[in-house]
Amino acid sequence: MTEKFALQNIPATSFKRSMRDLFLDLVDLTIDENGKNCLKSVPTNFGYVFFWYGNLNKKALAKYYVEYVPKERVKELKKIKKQDAQKLQDQINDFLFNIVRDHPDVIGEGHVEVNLGMVAPKLKQMTVADASKALKDYAQRLEKLESFWRRSLTKKNSKIIEAIESRFEAIDFITDKEVAKFGDEYFWDDECGYVELAHRRLSCAVQIRVHFDGDEKLGVVVDRIENVIAPIKGEMDLMYRFGKSRWPF
Repeated sequence: MTEKFALQNIPATSFKRSMRDLFLDLVDLTIDENGKNCLKSVPTNFGYVFFWYGNLNKKALAKYYVEYVPKERVKELKKIKKQDAQKLQDQINDFLFNIVRDHPDVIGEGHVEVNLGMVAPKLKQMTVADASKALKDYAQRLEKLESFWRRSLTKKNSKIIEAIESRFEAIDFITDKEVAKFGDEYFWDDECGYVELAHRRLSCAVQIRVHFDGDEKLGVVVDRIENVIAPIKGEMDLMYRFGKSRWPF
């Protein structure tokens, strides 16, 4: 039986917290190259996930933004609002992180970006016969993924799945057996506490975006992810895979 999808490095008590409250747990104390704060990615037993909090509550945002945006800019935004221009959230993107961090009630909806991988077989030093068999097996797994992709995209009115994307690329990859065998040889830690992999593997990388509401519990959202990816879990490779933080709006 394929094991259940699970988040790693998350306290058990957090699964009873709302997605709105979880935002503060994910805040990265460091900043990116553009001087902005970020959210941490979360490793899972199948890959890793990012949390995107981009659908903010318009009324709450309008209530708080004047405390964070320069007065002259506020005056400009009020004029723009009267002219029915671009929505407020897009106009104050540089201030969103601080607003949401201080006022979680601004969070409305978002999605969990689930990153999985179907690692291509290593053909080096294989015989032609073994390589042929390995490629046939991999092709069958890809066909199952294609079937899942087409079937899931028919749910156009469902908020459970927002989008599914797949492409071939080199991804950070290591199995739990390799961790036990080689230990720290595969890893290095930077000053921010991230764990990076020292090698990469060619893979069909799969990204599935699963919707959530701000008041939903993390445990409920994880169960939803499990239900969504259940048809293809058996084709995905169980691995340790870590992504870096990114801007969450």
